[in-house]
Amino acid sequence: MAIDYRAATPRWKREADWQARRAAESRSSGRELGVDRILLIIVLALTLFGAVMVYSASAIIAEKNFGNQFHFLYKQGTWALVGLVEMAIGMKIDYRHYKRPGIVFPLLLITAALLVVVRFMPEINGTHRWIRYAGFSLQPSEIAKLALTAYLAYLIESRERELDDFKRVFVPATAVAAFIIVAVAAEPDLGTAMALGIVYLAVTFSAGVPLRYLLLVGAAALPGLAGMLLLVPWRLQRLMDFLDPWKNQTTSSFQVVQSLIAIGSGGTQGVGFAQGKQKLFYLPAPHTDFIFAVIGEELGLIGSVAVVALFSLLAWRGFRAARSAPDLFGQLLATGLTVMIIAQAFFNISVTLSLVPTKGIPLPFISSGGSSLAISLFAAGVLLNVSKHEKA
Repeated sequence: MAIDYRAATPRWKREADWQARRAAESRSSGRELGVDRILLIIVLALTLFGAVMVYSASAIIAEKNFGNQFHFLYKQGTWALVGLVEMAIGMKIDYRHYKRPGIVFPLLLITAALLVVVRFMPEINGTHRWIRYAGFSLQPSEIAKLALTAYLAYLIESRERELDDFKRVFVPATAVAAFIIVAVAAEPDLGTAMALGIVYLAVTFSAGVPLRYLLLVGAAALPGLAGMLLLVPWRLQRLMDFLDPWKNQTTSSFQVVQSLIAIGSGGTQGVGFAQGKQKLFYLPAPHTDFIFAVIGEELGLIGSVAVVALFSLLAWRGFRAARSAPDLFGQLLATGLTVMIIAQAFFNISVTLSLVPTKGIPLPFISSGGSSLAISLFAAGVLLNVSKHEKA
């Protein structure tokens, strides 16, 4: 009588053997190339440009509040150096090391713990987004972007043959994503939560998860999103200000109106570097959330379009790296990291142009901010490492 060895072998052992074969196939079928120089130059250019614009946007505020016009520039430069070291490490380490369970799950657990801990931190501007201790600050939502992307890529590749399986793929992927997104939205940080949602949809859709499952997620999330927008008074006010920003231009819509004035004042060529007027205590947060408005005023339409063009080129090179990756994990990881950066840039620029309701979200590589800049540069390093590997 024939023996069914497949049935006799435990499921976990069959999956482990299959993953080992997939890893061996990836190593043998792929070839390692040089780093994507275009992508590297784009990231370095955005980082350097960001430091310059942070100084221009913050010099007067820094002089008034800290007695040193270079205060924010020093901070940005320090975090940029930290981030560049992280980027170099990310470029050096083979991205396939990140799909080990010993890396994915501890990162996920640490992220979940930080998202819980941050709820008990003191409020800053009415939110619980930062963990601050001894002069050091950390934004757990930034780490959450990396953790969610790595987990989704790992889970989907490990169960690639079961993408249609509702319980084996869709449920664990959606449950983890939902926990992270809800925890970030509760800080509250709806902008980052929406960016995480876009990463989830992009990775699962590109992997081939059935569209009917994703439509189910959208149908389930829509009432919650509508409730957060319509039932929370200050969010509803932001929505009303988005529809008519000039109605309350001296109160609730002051930020976006000042942003539009700054961008409109820049014209085609801008008023000149460091010559902007709206940053002089008119435009709130000119060196963080509204730095694109300073760019529009000082460098005009030309400078603004150049920034958008750089992010567009970054998207092109990122998706190119995803398409060329020799394994599914690399494809999904590169897709998630690219979408993570581009979605954040889209939201930030859209807020300054009043294309979406106001929300606090930094412009990657450019806005002043420690953990955001460091995480973005590390993500770029991992993306650059993926770009070094190509299907044979």
